Amino acid sequence: MSALPNIVTATAVEKHYGGVAALKRVDIRIPEGSVYGLIGPNGAGKSTMFDILCGITKPTAGTVKVLGMDVAALPAHTVASKGVGRTFQRTAMFSESTVEENLLFASFSATRHNLFHRILRSRVWRADMDAFREKSADVLAICGLSEHRHQLASALPYGTQRRLAVALTLMTDPKIIFLDEPVAGMNETETADFIALMRRISVGRTIVIVEHDMAAIGALCDEVTVMVDGRAIVTDTPHNALKHPEVVRAYLGAEDE
Repeated sequence: MSALPNIVTATAVEKHYGGVAALKRVDIRIPEGSVYGLIGPNGAGKSTMFDILCGITKPTAGTVKVLGMDVAALPAHTVASKGVGRTFQRTAMFSESTVEENLLFASFSATRHNLFHRILRSRVWRADMDAFREKSADVLAICGLSEHRHQLASALPYGTQRRLAVALTLMTDPKIIFLDEPVAGMNETETADFIALMRRISVGRTIVIVEHDMAAIGALCDEVTVMVDGRAIVTDTPHNALKHPEVVRAYLGAEDE
């Protein structure tokens, strides 16, 4: 649907667990700069496909390229260091550290100093810390967390913790961000705040979302791929995709929807 180059290309992806085929020759193309959703009933394979796209899970067959990298051939930490950000359903953070400290910890991969520099408080260490604090201040402002900077992460309301998860990812300057069920468990106000945040950070980035909340998907996504029984049924705008006859049957027949 888009003339933009693809930042993610998945071709004939399969995933088998013993004799069970969780994914059946799935093809996905995600245009650069888009907000893209993976949706479907429980057990459809969307979470498995999502984990394969960001390099957490390796496919049984097929190829996946993200930012030109063959993510199946690389360790997950290498994929992350090359501009791929990821949040999880459970917010990964240092709960007994402050919000600002968590962001500084997230900058570790960009550090130029070593323990020796830190002990001596060398020029390199001071320059790193100044840059990290400046970056964290910008990210806190973008994510609406400035007033929480000195709070313990564990003391934050759930919706604010989810914004902290995004802030931690932004500290690594990702070109693409994978969001795993980002609004699950949020109330209406928290969801609206999170959608507004996603719109802010999507400028100049690609965002991929796996999510059950169809209102959030409709508000955010340019395109979605709907998965049913391990297959990609349709890729279209959220409005059009959810009208596809096979998608309608899958959702109407899913007890959890």
